Amino acid sequence: MKLLYVQLALGLFQLDHAVKQEIEQLPEQEEEHLLPGGLAGIKRLHNYGTAGGHARGHMDKIIRWSSCVTAGIAAMFAWVLTKPDRKMEKTGYTFLLGGALSNLYDRCRKGYVTDYIRFHSPWKRLNELVFNLSDFFIMAGAVLVWLGREGHSRR
Repeated sequence: MKLLYVQLALGLFQLDHAVKQEIEQLPEQEEEHLLPGGLAGIKRLHNYGTAGGHARGHMDKIIRWSSCVTAGIAAMFAWVLTKPDRKMEKTGYTFLLGGALSNLYDRCRKGYVTDYIRFHSPWKRLNELVFNLSDFFIMAGAVLVWLGREGHSRR
């Protein structure tokens, strides 16, 4: 069963990497391609900083910080795999690790992270952000870990 979580983390990494490769093949577009329904669009963005484009120009520090965070996630992932049950936490760390590894790989390999999903909502700040699948994996993983810990602590 432990191997299943490791395979899932690697699968999430590979999925995001494959989508990013496809996005990178798209021609540079000035305008965003709206998805059906118009709630989101696809537009390639090379993010040379952290989430929201912060810390731009400090890629060496970002890579060191991201490496430490990813190592911490990997350590927690390895630890939680040794525990009986805790399926939600295991799944959460699986998603966290897959997403973190993919974004770290981008930073180390290309010097930027490829983002491509932009939302259209009533919230201005959300509309300014551009995401990739790894970002959603990380968010989902964080929620699953939190829910799993909450459930475990109530027992």
